[in-house]
Amino acid sequence: MIAETPPPPLDLGIPNMSRATDHKSTSYQGMPTDSYRQIPVLQSNRPRHFSFDICTDPQQGDKATEIRLFSFQRPHMRAFHYSWLSFFIAFFGWFSIPPIMPTIKKQLKLTEDQVSNTNIVSLASTILGRLIVGPLCDRYGARTIQSVLLVVGAVPVASAALVTSYTGLMLARFFIGLVGCTLVASAYWTSTMFSHEVVGSANAISCGWGNLGAGVTVIGICTYSFSDDCPQGNYIDLKCNHVMADRAKPELYYGFIAVARQPVAWILAFQYACCFGVELQVHNVLSLYYYEDFKIAGCDIETDANECRLLTQTKASAISSCFGLMCIFARAIGGYASDVASRHYDMKGRISMQLLCLVGQGVFLYLFSQIRVLAWSIPCLVVFGIFAQASTGTTYGIAPYVCPEYTGVTFGIVGAGGNMGSLAWGFLFKGVANRAKSFEYLSFFVAASSISSVLIQIHDERSLWSRGGE
Repeated sequence: MIAETPPPPLDLGIPNMSRATDHKSTSYQGMPTDSYRQIPVLQSNRPRHFSFDICTDPQQGDKATEIRLFSFQRPHMRAFHYSWLSFFIAFFGWFSIPPIMPTIKKQLKLTEDQVSNTNIVSLASTILGRLIVGPLCDRYGARTIQSVLLVVGAVPVASAALVTSYTGLMLARFFIGLVGCTLVASAYWTSTMFSHEVVGSANAISCGWGNLGAGVTVIGICTYSFSDDCPQGNYIDLKCNHVMADRAKPELYYGFIAVARQPVAWILAFQYACCFGVELQVHNVLSLYYYEDFKIAGCDIETDANECRLLTQTKASAISSCFGLMCIFARAIGGYASDVASRHYDMKGRISMQLLCLVGQGVFLYLFSQIRVLAWSIPCLVVFGIFAQASTGTTYGIAPYVCPEYTGVTFGIVGAGGNMGSLAWGFLFKGVANRAKSFEYLSFFVAASSISSVLIQIHDERSLWSRGGE
């Protein structure tokens, strides 16, 4: 009887790739070297002449150990740039309506409650979507999911221009909210490409630049065609080559249960609700706040409310954009600070930076709520924005450690927490007529979230109250 010979492996363009056999080696406080992997770690037996265009760690599945911002080489840096650029596109479409809400409110004759309802519905759809997108990334890879979200999401974004009624606006904002799920795919993608030494910075820069937003549907197609899922190639090719196992639907379900059972996942979700969730709500109301709530001193509001406004709609929107522009660098600062702190104090350093950034955010949000002078309000807004963005960056530095086998599920739960928080803050602003008072109440929630940092315990790593391994 002739023994069957196995078919030759599929050539993925990366010679002699094989499964790693040593899963016991460690590189960070006893954490397995495949900590961030959602697929089996692949160890390279590449010829000596073969190398990536960036420094990598073979013990972490050829993940990059550095970030070269001016490189566009595959697979690491091209995935990095497509990650932030695709989220950039999505965020622009997601929040294209709030800056012109004063005009929409006037043309559609909307009440304050109706405006609040549209803000709430734009966030509600993202909550469920993010919980679904996380497991899908674990199974199909971030590249495919990100591409589908962008191409499909372009339809409701384009359709928003045809809205002529309150109902139409509600529907448009609901479906536009689905593109917000790209945050999960973006964070997942960079986590598969970069090692633990720089993953906080990579996630923070990618999602921070993504928050700036602007673009077209073609980016979704380019994302799928010209980038990679992980250093070894694309998930579909790896599965066909039997290099990685396909995740069955029941396994993804159990993965969700595994993450959901860990209290730290929900603590991070709450903290993300108080940084990114606050950020989303501020984006929704800031233009109206400056346009309607800042008045000329001594003007009779009762007789001539419009003439008493200190700012035009254009100026109010321009000032509001200062908050969003903090994404250029502030979120990256948070991620970088988390990485640096971890080199000296391990996980305790990351948690400490999370605590510090949330405290700063809460303090300056409270000050912002108390200031009625425009010249002082703007600088306070900027500093508040820096801390808010940095807090999201420090969150990205901790989240990949929660459940390394299901990073996509973890990002899905934490990301959904951000939208759940924004949804709750939307109801807060709806229930409190005074926007300044709403900002004040919001600062108290941020302060509470900072205190919850003492409860964060990542497996046997060091925390704020334990030395680890105890």
